[in-house]
Amino acid sequence: MTTTETTGRAGEYLVAYRLEMAGIRTVHVNMSGHDLWCHTPSGRIISVQVKASASPAPQDGRVYYSFYNNNTFWQANVFAFADLVSGYVIFEPTMSKRRKIQVDAFTQEQMLSSIARFFY
Repeated sequence: MTTTETTGRAGEYLVAYRLEMAGIRTVHVNMSGHDLWCHTPSGRIISVQVKASASPAPQDGRVYYSFYNNNTFWQANVFAFADLVSGYVIFEPTMSKRRKIQVDAFTQEQMLSSIARFFY
């Protein structure tokens, strides 16, 4: 049975895998607002909050994933949005309470460019 907790945990491991494969050392942490700490090749430590979804929904003729942020006090340096269907991740600098991203935005090209932008 899939729950919010299992979806979130799967997203954390997917994001860690993608970052490790890109040469970013990644540690899973259990802290409010932070899921991963990443050590970049330049020596920076970046905190990452992961949001994951495997259930896209149609709206206005398009299909979106909806991501929710219930923690507005502790903000990570980077937010990772994980599409558990395609296995791709998009990184962004901030997140409001709710973020919708079209399913077709999750591509390998978008994932690699956002990794380069935030971690290199």
